[in-house]
Parts: sequence; structure tokens; C-alpha cells
Amino acid sequence: MKKTSFVATVVIIGIIIIASIYGTYSLLSTSPSPSPTLTPSASPLSTNKPTSSPTSSTSSSNPAASSAVPTSNPTTSPTPVPTSVTVTDGAGNTMTIPLPVTKIAVLDGGIAEVLCAMGAQNLIVGRTDGCTLPPSILSVPSFGDNDYAPNVEGLLTLDPDVIFAGPMLPYNTAAYEQLKNANISIYIFSTTPYERQTPPEMTAEELRNAQTPIDYICGFMQNITSIVGHQAEVDEYVEWAQSYNTLVRERLATLTSDQRPKVLIEEHQAYQSIVSLRAYQAGGINIGENQTTYSAILSPEFVVEQNPSVIIHMISSTSHNVNDFIAARNEVLTRSAIQNVDAVKYDRVYVCDFSARSGIRCVVGYLYWATWLQPSLFSDINPAAVNQELNQQFFGTAIAGTFVYP
Repeated sequence: MKKTSFVATVVIIGIIIIASIYGTYSLLSTSPSPSPTLTPSASPLSTNKPTSSPTSSTSSSNPAASSAVPTSNPTTSPTPVPTSVTVTDGAGNTMTIPLPVTKIAVLDGGIAEVLCAMGAQNLIVGRTDGCTLPPSILSVPSFGDNDYAPNVEGLLTLDPDVIFAGPMLPYNTAAYEQLKNANISIYIFSTTPYERQTPPEMTAEELRNAQTPIDYICGFMQNITSIVGHQAEVDEYVEWAQSYNTLVRERLATLTSDQRPKVLIEEHQAYQSIVSLRAYQAGGINIGENQTTYSAILSPEFVVEQNPSVIIHMISSTSHNVNDFIAARNEVLTRSAIQNVDAVKYDRVYVCDFSARSGIRCVVGYLYWATWLQPSLFSDINPAAVNQELNQQFFGTAIAGTFVYP
């Protein structure tokens, strides 16, 4: 009898152990696997949310839980779209322009090319005859010759949100006042920086940190994105242009004065010299750098005395016809007064269009000048290829025409 009771007891204990093991296994095998991350919808539903309020025991064991109020994910308020922008133009005029800008009239060729490179050509509803690049802009109706001689009546029919013009417009007082009286915002800007700067009057640090034409035009583009948008396109151009800006600066950084050739820079007419840092920043010394005015007429005797190794003659060719450049160069080469100047004797006379030294193409002109003044330092640079790189990257097409010669 005792033996039978003992066996029964052992069997009962075994059953209990097996049941416990099986229960544990069942519990483990039915535990939920980690849930995948879900993208919240507008009205999220949680299948694990308790269906009743926490009990008093839970509240007493966790006092903070009793005061916690479940909240939904915060809704981010959209950034308000600005209805206007206040800007200051290149002439120091401050204006408030209603947004969005949908219609632009542009009276300056350099500004027109900048706007098109930014991707804003679709906003341009009017131009002048001086706006010729890129070629696609020729499909936009023209209203006048240039920013000094615009067709005011025609421009007023467009009712533009803003007019971009060069510095010549204010000199036509009647046209300028008529446009302003029509309550049209007029943004004045010169794509060529006009400031008298001469290296002998500047410290080494000032020369090192001086703004180049590339810095100047990049700043203009960044400023007008608040008006016309296209920030991404401007950022792309700035990165591209500044890479060449840095390249030139670094290669010229250790040049001594003896390693810099003398250069005569002429504007428009014979011996008219400008006083700026452009020659210095391209690796040369401007023979007219000590003139007291920005643009001075030098005497042929002074040029002969200085004996420049390089002459750069600036012209404006709206057609970019090579014959314009050939004619300008031949005029320099045939001046009897400077036949013994090294630049003429050794055939280092170059012609450069203003549009290649300012505006969107300032990179191209900058590289041409560097290769002319320091050919050994820039033998690996092909400015013509850089010009076509610019055309393809920012206009999406090859653009024919001459910008420098030879």
C-alpha cells in the first residue's frame, strides 16, 4: 500500500513538471516578434493601446503616470510664404518688391545672361537690343537699344514686377523718372565692378583678400535669389566659378613684382587705361595703376617709357563677330607711336570683350588674362574649353561667337 502511494506521488510530480515545461514553451513560442517600423498616417491607431484607464495601484506605484496626458505627434506648421522682399541694389537704392515675381524686364545684356544662367529666363517678358545671350533670349520682345535708351512706353505695357537695368538708365533722367512714377521696382546693377584700386596703396593682406570679379558676380546672384528664386542653380554656379577663382589665386600667391609683366589695359579707345586690380589679380602690373582717376588717357610717350610686355584692349561686340576683334587688334598693332613697345614687337596684343571679363563669363575672361600674363603657370588651362563648359552646364547648349582674340 505504501509502495503504491509512493508511485502515485512520483507520477503526479512528473505530470506537474511536464506541464510546467510545456507551459513555458507555449509562452515563449507565442511571444510577439518585434513590429516593423510604420510610417504614421494622419490618424494612427495603436493595437497595443490599453482599453481601460490605469488602475489606482498603477497610479500609486508611479505618481508621474497619473499626471501624464497622452498626446498625438505635433503637427509642424508650414513656413509662411513671403509676400514681399526688401533688397538694396548696386546703386544703393532700397526697394520692396511684391512676391512672387512673375514678369521681369531686363535692359542690360550682362544681367540678362546672369538671369538665364540661373534658370529664370521664363520670367523675362521684355529686353533691349543689347541683350543677345544666350541666343534663346532673342525670342523675347525687345524694347529699345539698351539701358540708356529704352522704349519706355513699350515697357509700361508689359507691367513688369521688376526691371533690371545697368547703371546707364539713371543718366536718362526722363526715362528713369517715367518708369519710377509707374510704381515699377527698378533694380540697378553693373556687372562690371567700377572701383579704383591700386596695389601700391594696399597692404599684402588687403591684396590677398580683395574681391575678384568672380566674387562680385557671385554676390549679385546670391542677392537676387530673394527676388527670382533659383537658389539651387546659383549655388551650383558659385561652386563651379569659385573653383577656378581659387585655382588662379593659389598659383599666383607667391609671385614677386619682378615676375609680373607690365600690361596696358585699354578701354574703348587708344591709351584709355583703367585703374583696378584686374591686371594684378591675373598676374601682371598695370602701367596706369598710379593714375588718380579710374579711367585716364595715357600719353603714347608714357606707354613707350613704361614699355608694357602685354596690351589688352577691351571692346563691346554684341554680335561677337570675330571681325570686330581682328579690326580692333590691327588698330593697336599699326599705331606708329608704339612700334618699339615689347607687346607689339613680340605680338602679345590681345582683344577682350567686356562680357568675357564681367557677368556670368567673368570666369572665362579671368582665365584668359591669367594665361596671357603668366603662360607658364597656366599652360594646362584652356579658357575656350571652360567657356563651353559654362555654356553646357548653365545654358544647356553650345554658344557660338568670339569673346577674345587671338
